[in-house]
Amino acid sequence: MFVTGKSLLDNCRKERRAVPAFNVYNLETVQAAFSVAAEYEYPVILAFGEKYLDHADFATIYALADALAARHPYPVCLHLDHSRNIENIRKAVAAGFTSVMYDGSELPLAENIARTREAVVLAHAAGVSVEAELGGMNPESGEVPADPAMLRYTSAGDALRLVRETGPDSLAVSIGNAHGVYKDRPHLNMEQLSSIYKAADIPLVLHGSSGIPSAQLAEAVMRGICKINVNTELSLAAAGAVKKGLAGNEKIRFEELMLWATKAMTEAAGPYMAVCRDPEGFR
Repeated sequence: MFVTGKSLLDNCRKERRAVPAFNVYNLETVQAAFSVAAEYEYPVILAFGEKYLDHADFATIYALADALAARHPYPVCLHLDHSRNIENIRKAVAAGFTSVMYDGSELPLAENIARTREAVVLAHAAGVSVEAELGGMNPESGEVPADPAMLRYTSAGDALRLVRETGPDSLAVSIGNAHGVYKDRPHLNMEQLSSIYKAADIPLVLHGSSGIPSAQLAEAVMRGICKINVNTELSLAAAGAVKKGLAGNEKIRFEELMLWATKAMTEAAGPYMAVCRDPEGFR
């Protein structure tokens, strides 16, 4: 069954847990997310990024997710990830998505607030949850931005202002996390996270969770992170499985490769599901 992001994250906040959001853009990615959720008997968020509209439209992703959710016994949220376009938020809501993200993190604070407020009014009118973002991260491609100023921690004061003036259900933050593959061991600024959480007083979201050690993720959850986004590690696992299947086997069939890719993504997602479900066990 589909539920809102707010219902999942509010519950996680009470229980000091988190829920993982795995990126989806085709049948195999959706299957992998459902498979690991069933294995761990835990909720999951299917995150369809605005950048994936070249792969499928909103109606197609909704249909895929809805078909699999019909026989899935645990709560599922269908979420629009990293949307910078209000019109795409409108389309996702109309298609049946139960959560959306407006990413105004690259905008000046006042403009981020104005556009986030517009997204909140639109989505809340339909009973759909809204995630906002504040602070500087690198692009979703994983590339390091040319302007180092883009990589900046979320300010607790700015977080308080944005939440008060826009009313989102959750807030994505920058505390040392990054999209893509980390070149060095990541170090999250836990004190900054605690300051943001105290000021914002809503569930917080951590993007770029691939490659962050489980102990750090667990500590972040205990300090207010209620949703962790994972894409890179799953994507690389799938690509690795396909590469291995192709090596020295010219007669391999495409459907076999997709089965291996799905299995690899499911296995890669397991540790993230585990730390979300029981963060205390990883501290």
